[in-house]
Amino acid sequence: MLEIEGLSKDNVYNVMRELLYSFNYVWFLFEEAVKSKHPEELEGEEFRRLYKEFGSYQAKRLSRAIDISAGGIDALIQLLKHSHWAVFERIEVKKLTGESFRMRTIECSTQKAAKRWGMEYRACGPTGSLVRTGFFERANKNVKIQRVFTPPEIRPEGTPENVSCEWLISIEEQSVL
Repeated sequence: MLEIEGLSKDNVYNVMRELLYSFNYVWFLFEEAVKSKHPEELEGEEFRRLYKEFGSYQAKRLSRAIDISAGGIDALIQLLKHSHWAVFERIEVKKLTGESFRMRTIECSTQKAAKRWGMEYRACGPTGSLVRTGFFERANKNVKIQRVFTPPEIRPEGTPENVSCEWLISIEEQSVL
């Protein structure tokens, strides 16, 4: 087992970052292998459940390290700023109202990798939606995730070219019957 106590903070950070990048890279390769041999499986219920569980489990684990007890939209933003999206991507988070914010990925590393590997784009909207739903619902059951656009969809007019995808996250009032 890695003896963290004997390492400097910088060394621990660098080791953990490299491990995260390694896992991310292999996950990408894994998805591509499944997609090429059994594309129907990625559309199946089991993979849909796994994507949502990935988001949910990540939020659960992060909630142990980050105080989000205040709840609300600020807690969701705080959780997002410590998520894998913040580790791997340059994300832009803008609070729109007391109950909503916008999340943009700037120059997405997955889209850049897809281009390097000869792909026009990587269609990540459906799976991205599942991961985000699991992630944010774990922190707040009243959350609503809206995909504004993901590749290959066209950016809304006025959206900067370097924005790879955009999502709106809001907390909906629970209706009382």
